[in-house]
Amino acid sequence: MAGGSGLSSPRSMILDLLAGGESLPITLVYGARNRTELYYHEEFLALAEQQPNFTYVPALSDEPADSDWNGARGFVHDAAREHFDNDFRGHTAYLCGPPLMIDSCISTLMQGRLFERDIFVEKFISAADAQQVRSPFFKKF
Repeated sequence: MAGGSGLSSPRSMILDLLAGGESLPITLVYGARNRTELYYHEEFLALAEQQPNFTYVPALSDEPADSDWNGARGFVHDAAREHFDNDFRGHTAYLCGPPLMIDSCISTLMQGRLFERDIFVEKFISAADAQQVRSPFFKKF
């Protein structure tokens, strides 16, 4: 699950896994505000067509209502909940993006029965974020 520019690490992992012949299912749920900010969209569409074990679920949270976008609308965690029918058991989740997105995704994953040992996080924290209260879900090391 990735949001905005948080796509870089998951993209690298996905490309490496697919190049290495990974056969387990891989799903990228990727969110952006609008179509213009949806990086590598065509690349992921092509990968999903070429690789039977790769699924791409893009979601836009602020796309104009009158646009021709026919994908998911809303936030990453909502798109993931819908795609997986709110059941994340047996999966491993890698999250990369801004703190609010990460916290929302963690809550959704836990509601869908995926817990800390199977959730890996790369959170983008600015100086302003560092002053805020930390998520109660994970300890700081």
